[in-house]
Amino acid sequence: MKRSFLVIIAIALALFAAAIAPVFKSDPGLVQIRFQGWTIETSVLILALAAVALWLIVHFTLRLWRMPAETARRVREKRALAQLEKGLLALTEGDWSTAEKALEKSASSHGRTTARYLAAAQAADGQEAGDRAEWYLEQADTRKRKQRFLVELTRARILTTNGQYAEAIPILQDLQKRRKRHSQVLELLARCYDETGQWEPLQKLLPVMQKAGVVDEARVAELRQHAAVSELKQYSDADALKAGWRGLPKDLQKSTGVVMVFADQAIRIGAPELNEEILRTSLKHEWNSTLLIPYGEPGAEDSAKRMKQCEKWLKDHPEDPWLNLALGRLCAREELWGKARHHMIRSLEIEPSVGGYDSLGQLLERKGELETSMACFRNALRMNQGKEPLPLPSEQIKLASPLGQ
Repeated sequence: MKRSFLVIIAIALALFAAAIAPVFKSDPGLVQIRFQGWTIETSVLILALAAVALWLIVHFTLRLWRMPAETARRVREKRALAQLEKGLLALTEGDWSTAEKALEKSASSHGRTTARYLAAAQAADGQEAGDRAEWYLEQADTRKRKQRFLVELTRARILTTNGQYAEAIPILQDLQKRRKRHSQVLELLARCYDETGQWEPLQKLLPVMQKAGVVDEARVAELRQHAAVSELKQYSDADALKAGWRGLPKDLQKSTGVVMVFADQAIRIGAPELNEEILRTSLKHEWNSTLLIPYGEPGAEDSAKRMKQCEKWLKDHPEDPWLNLALGRLCAREELWGKARHHMIRSLEIEPSVGGYDSLGQLLERKGELETSMACFRNALRMNQGKEPLPLPSEQIKLASPLGQ
């Protein structure tokens, strides 16, 4: 570009000279210079040519004077670019030590450059040298807004990669205020909220992520359910669990996965009575046999209530193995041994399961049928290992009357 500009200037001067040549031919003009007793007389054209010649001499002299420094600078730049390429290739390959050394050499020849120091910080982090990584980030040029943003983003990414989620959150929150829909900031912030169990901020962040195109509607629904499930799992007493459930959006309260986690957590903290109404409502809304598993684990005073409800459901779902198993467990709780035995065996006839064999084994053990109970326990173990259950050894396992006690 510079050479083309000089050519254009030269052509323009040549045209200008050709245009004024006739003027100087008829009247070349006279210039007289007196200095210290000396007198110089010349024409205007000669004086102009002399000035141009003097300027060219000065210009080329200065170029020659600067040439060694310019040559040295170009050599340094060439070496720096070679080191930069070497460092980036090593960084891609995962050779952190080589990458850091090459990038450090590349950066040192260019002063406080941002990109080279950010790459060097990542190379240092790859060697688990957090102090060096931070030093490189501090050396990076942050005079411009975009450079500051990139340095802080790299710092947050390094912290997140190293599992320092709490330290990364305030940095990412500040970045998100500056660039509300930056995809990488949103993804890192969502991950940090998830890893630190900050479910409420995560729920608020999801609509922003969806608007930014970071996640689609299906992924948002998945993350919302994940946040709700994780929040329920952290409660360790009944009051907190009830409050957490009430705080969930209505659509999540209808999700089978969320209901299942709530029911399991209620059983885990010793408050199974909390889940009866919620499980019953969910099963009324949509029949899902897996919810019958926690329904068969009653509280201290609602066993009979659950048993009556299961008997009502059995009229519409007589071939549901999990309903028969839940009813069998509830009957055993009420010491209705014959009915319990009947429904447990019926459950296994419809579909063998680990829970079915385990429950029947416990029942038979209590009734003194040790040989058959051990066979049930062995079948439960076999199914846990992915093997087919074996036939039970005794004729005593035949169906008992559902009214037998």
